[in-house]
Amino acid sequence: MKKPNILLFGDSHSYAIQRAIEKREGKGKSAPLKAHRLSKIKNGKKQGDTSLEEFVEIIRPLAEDDVVLSMIGGNQHAVFSTIQHPQRFDFLEPDGKQVAEEGSEVIPYRALTSFFEKGIRNRDGKSLEALRQATSARLIHIIPPPPKGDSEFIKQYHESVFANEGITSHGVSSPALRLKFWNLQTRLLKTLCGELGIEVMMPPAVSVDHKGFLARDYYANDATHANYFYGELLLREVEQRFLKSATRAKA
Repeated sequence: MKKPNILLFGDSHSYAIQRAIEKREGKGKSAPLKAHRLSKIKNGKKQGDTSLEEFVEIIRPLAEDDVVLSMIGGNQHAVFSTIQHPQRFDFLEPDGKQVAEEGSEVIPYRALTSFFEKGIRNRDGKSLEALRQATSARLIHIIPPPPKGDSEFIKQYHESVFANEGITSHGVSSPALRLKFWNLQTRLLKTLCGELGIEVMMPPAVSVDHKGFLARDYYANDATHANYFYGELLLREVEQRFLKSATRAKA
């Protein structure tokens, strides 16, 4: 069995992978995949290198044994939950284990889920569907890293977009709310991917602390993203899952 071609496409979270690849190449080491980042203009500057339309054409010739990894989107949970809303709010998760924050207005889970799901399906869902329709390769969506539990770190290193939205004046929401929104997003993405015939890959277990947050060693210097050490963990997991299995089959 030949080694599969492995291609990755994503938004800002894919930068951790690209930086990890750069670190490897700087040491003369190879990477198991080719990473593409969605090209777009942000704050007047171009980011990324490949449009969705370009990537769709790149993956069309791939075979069933090849692998396409998606890191599309991923920050919806942070948009909803990073900045403390003037009217403190919370919601109860369906497992019933969580409690609402004292003094907060409780939003019905179904109402919140319906609104949140529409955004995911109408944006990331459309892109994932385009990838699924374009290739017969194995398609896997990588769930974004969980939120950072350190609110003081977020206050110090947040991106400019959060400053524009009022994080300085309103502060940061509770870690518990941030994690609830990430859990909600993960549940919705799993359902969506299941409908589209797309596999799901969770963040590396070692990158998640005992409370479910991103472990401190994997923080990038902003409010929401992981660093290249996290990217290296993903590269190693890709090698373990897709390359070693091919080597064993060949032997």
